[in-house]
Amino acid sequence: VASIGQFTPQALANTAWAFAVADHCISGTINHHLVQAFETSNTLSSELLSQLHQWHLWKRERNFVHQLPHDFLEGCKAAFMAHQPKPSCMQRQVETTVSTLGLPFRSEVMTNIGYSIDIVAEWQGAQIGIEVDGPSHFIGRDPSGATLLKRRQLRKLEGWKLCSVPYWEWREVSSDAKRGQEYVLQLLQRASEASL
Repeated sequence: VASIGQFTPQALANTAWAFAVADHCISGTINHHLVQAFETSNTLSSELLSQLHQWHLWKRERNFVHQLPHDFLEGCKAAFMAHQPKPSCMQRQVETTVSTLGLPFRSEVMTNIGYSIDIVAEWQGAQIGIEVDGPSHFIGRDPSGATLLKRRQLRKLEGWKLCSVPYWEWREVSSDAKRGQEYVLQLLQRASEASL
């Protein structure tokens, strides 16, 4: 860790983000260098600011003291929220299935902490987030770090009940409307019964 003082702001942001994904406590030395680098840097990319927003959310998860100025953190959140999601064809198919079930739903719902949830459906009096997860959300068939971080932060910080529609499962049921409906209903039921 002796060379941490020589890290670029992007390398520091990558390190902070990795600690957030792993949900692993960060040392005081690393935290000090992070705060110092971000307070003194004039040019921070949108990607870096977005990573810092997720790191800040992780510090909230852990009830750690926030050491960066409020205005700076708001800028990080704004950079994070600036990315406009583009619904995939698969997401549109899942939306159609939710619609055929007669369930009220909304698409691309922006949460208070800055994440967008693909679909939010009303199920048994509750709002259930449905994440339609294509190949970029996985490494093999395991969720990527970014996907795990998003799910964890939505659950812990905002109490969302979530379900995931992995692309390979959707492929198995999407050609048969009845199977697709049964699949979505099962996901919604499991999510509604899951404890936070």
